[in-house]
Amino acid sequence: MKKGADYILLFFSAIYLAVHFIPDLGGADVMGAQWLYTSIVDLVVLGYILFNRKIYAEAISAVFSHQFTLLYTFYFIWALISISYAMNAIEAIVCLARLASTFFIFTNLSILLYKKDIKNYYLPLAILITIVLFFDAFYVMRTFKEAIDSELGSFNPNNATGNNGNKNVMAASLIIKFPFCLYLILNTKIFGKIFGVITLFVGAFSIFILIARSTFVSLLGIMIIFAATTLYFRKKENIKSSIISIAYFLVPVIFAFFFSNLALSNINEASSSGAVTDRIQSIQLNNQASSGRLHLWEGAIDYFLKHPFIGDGYGNWKLASIPYEKEFTNDLFVPYHSHNDFLEAAADLGIVGGLAYLGLFIIAFIFTFQVWFKEKYKDYRLFTTISFMAVACYFIDAFLNFPTERTSMQTMLTVSVALLFAPAYLIQKDPAKKAKPFKFVLPAYIIIGFLLIGGSIFINKQVYESLKVQKYVMGEIDADPKMALDEVKDAFPMFPNLSTSTLPIKALVARYYFRDKMYEESMRLLKESDDVNPALHYNDFIKTAIFSAQQNFDSTAFYAYRAFYNWPRATSYYKNALYAAAKKKDTVEINKIYKVYKKYRDGGEAVNQYLMAMYEVKGGADKNMINILDSAYIHFPKDTVPLLNAKNLLARGVLGSQGSGQTVFTNQYSTDGGKLFAKGKYTQAANMYIKASTIEPNNYTHYENVAICYYTNKNFEKSIPYFDKAATFANNNTGKSEFFKAMSLVAMGKNSDACGPLQAAKKKNYPDIDKFIAQYCK
Repeated sequence: MKKGADYILLFFSAIYLAVHFIPDLGGADVMGAQWLYTSIVDLVVLGYILFNRKIYAEAISAVFSHQFTLLYTFYFIWALISISYAMNAIEAIVCLARLASTFFIFTNLSILLYKKDIKNYYLPLAILITIVLFFDAFYVMRTFKEAIDSELGSFNPNNATGNNGNKNVMAASLIIKFPFCLYLILNTKIFGKIFGVITLFVGAFSIFILIARSTFVSLLGIMIIFAATTLYFRKKENIKSSIISIAYFLVPVIFAFFFSNLALSNINEASSSGAVTDRIQSIQLNNQASSGRLHLWEGAIDYFLKHPFIGDGYGNWKLASIPYEKEFTNDLFVPYHSHNDFLEAAADLGIVGGLAYLGLFIIAFIFTFQVWFKEKYKDYRLFTTISFMAVACYFIDAFLNFPTERTSMQTMLTVSVALLFAPAYLIQKDPAKKAKPFKFVLPAYIIIGFLLIGGSIFINKQVYESLKVQKYVMGEIDADPKMALDEVKDAFPMFPNLSTSTLPIKALVARYYFRDKMYEESMRLLKESDDVNPALHYNDFIKTAIFSAQQNFDSTAFYAYRAFYNWPRATSYYKNALYAAAKKKDTVEINKIYKVYKKYRDGGEAVNQYLMAMYEVKGGADKNMINILDSAYIHFPKDTVPLLNAKNLLARGVLGSQGSGQTVFTNQYSTDGGKLFAKGKYTQAANMYIKASTIEPNNYTHYENVAICYYTNKNFEKSIPYFDKAATFANNNTGKSEFFKAMSLVAMGKNSDACGPLQAAKKKNYPDIDKFIAQYCK
């Protein structure tokens, strides 16, 4: 082929790599826009191949005769078949659209690379990849500097995700580019070497401050691969140059390690996430993160052993995993992945699909060893080693995380694999020989390619449109919905039928019909989506509210109990179950529900909800209830704020117990405020708490209660000064005031202003705060 065609290759490679710079474009998750972009690029490249089909006919036949492509094609087809048995066929189709995009990145680039002189394009490609690495690493360092220069002076790695979804993906996306940066250093003159060394340093610094342990393993792995191959294949007289080559890699990384460790040790982050040395040490320890990952693996293995031939369907592990998680995860959090793509592939597609996926990497490893030890490949050893190092980074990440879902990682994998196998077509005398009997490879690739890519664009476009709506709908999932029904009811396309947190989309819409008292329409949507994700019982949760509004307390109890006992760590389900039992005057059931819930999440909120339910049934407080409340103040000294409502109800002007262990007369205004709050009279309750604060001006809980009343009444602007006042008290160490101030700001549309209060709440160890920081501190 003409040398000028190399520019076409570089152009298309550049626009594929440009996916790293695609933001969320208004969606709830960045991958919506990124997958749409990638599938469109696939279409453009395939169109170019179509218009030059005579030039690329041989390349298509050769690529599709290679064993890696054949196995990849088989894996893709096997995954397509899984639609027929998937737990949620629509979710399988959504995930398959992404697999199709990935598949065509590989085949398109492999076809463009066919028989091109690797020496002409490898360095320009390495430069492109290094530039992307530099920009991503610079973003992380800039975020780090802004964080430590801020008033809080602390750095949360979850705020440095860029366009990569989370810190682990960002770190993995950085490390997989290191080999190409190293190639640039080794094959350029002074200015290229300086740029490469600087990029390697900032990249390594970024990885260390992101403290994603899987990338530490990847870094060690590629350092060993590079050092071993460099020394093994050196010429005897070139030992000095080999050591220098290794030093180009090691020295920037070592300096980055020491500087990042020093930086983290000198800021508050060291007390929460740990310095680099602490995180490296924790790789070998049985820490919480490691045990959590092992638990996820055990679930995937167990499911595979029970379904060895037909799994849950491609991309459906997020649903199959739920029964394994109901006793381990709080509220409605669902671990989307098993943190091991190989186990997840086996759980999704059975033993055939799992082995096919693993086989792709085995073929890559075997080919790499052939290049290393066969004389005919000696001129391509460095190219192959660099590409193999990138594939090894992906392999390690796939073993510990879930890079299959993220566009940036899939792009880098397919680019690396295409480059890895490129020498095979240069060495083979007639690489298309095996493909000659297949006369229809060219038209099949073009026709099937356009059909699959067209379908992929259609699906990815719908997912992106859905994510734009989900950004607002999911933003008020933990509060009363505020969006108008007309903004929601027809806003969601057919794909997907699950939200970013696996809640049925139709169930989300049903909430708005319920709010507007359109119960029949709400129930219709719930029935239509009962099978979308039944294990989470979110539909039962909404049905509980509908039947309660209709005063049908038998049905209320049925759905409330079913949701709670199948997902017992969800506080909202716990509250509903207690409410239903209280309406039926069933103290036996109330005690049973409380016993189950506190087994998993004992604390102030558990006791508060239990006592309020018992109070409603009994119409007052007995000695046992008072003793439980007193005991709660003793056992949960840092979790007393949730107990205020129960305390106010139970006290009724009699002596009550305080968290300090002192016995004082209850503030009657506070008691009356609690009664009014329980009746939903939030403005009157706020007034009572204001009067209570005049009697006890040093009791921060009165100010916090005023704020909570205004917050519950959706008077967010009025709540904030009282949250601020409560937060100034030295003994207010729960973080609740700061958290609800942040939620008030979010409700007012001031998401960017919410980050400061969230970080302040984190300093006070407010529970589950990290997921809110990840969402609003961007």
